[in-house]
Amino acid sequence: MTPIDQHVGRRIRGKRRALGLGVDDLARTLGIAPDLLGAYERATERVPSEHLVRLSEIFGVGISYFFPATPCR
Repeated sequence: MTPIDQHVGRRIRGKRRALGLGVDDLARTLGIAPDLLGAYERATERVPSEHLVRLSEIFGVGISYFFPATPCR
């Protein structure tokens, strides 16, 4: 995966924890398996755009929240 995938995964994990959500809770809300959510957070699986949109709705943030302001290298 790319540095951007890693950044997205860190943003998902950070916001999930800040909101006090467990992996199981967020995965259930998103409609995916907890293992897949963990893979997103570890950046071993790329997050599909439809899941990023749904995550932005769940988290109450804009889609840009998941992306770095400057390119990752």
